[in-house]
Amino acid sequence: MPVFSSGQWAGTLPATYATVGSADFMFLAGGGILAHPDGPAAGVKSLRQAYEAVAAECPLDEAAEGSPELRAALGFFGS
Repeated sequence: MPVFSSGQWAGTLPATYATVGSADFMFLAGGGILAHPDGPAAGVKSLRQAYEAVAAECPLDEAAEGSPELRAALGFFGS
């Protein structure tokens, strides 16, 4: 199983998913969780929101409109 780490956050999930071609990978996003501007719980939520968007084939910027944690992550880490 592929494992992705180092610099991972909600915004890097779409490219990782596209590269692997499935959800069969480990996505280790310590900094993407702990450095989230609204705290670790929001960091976890932003990753879940990003995954839901990827699974629904929805661009992250569109998904962020209704997902405050994802919007905060995109604003903080970059788009």
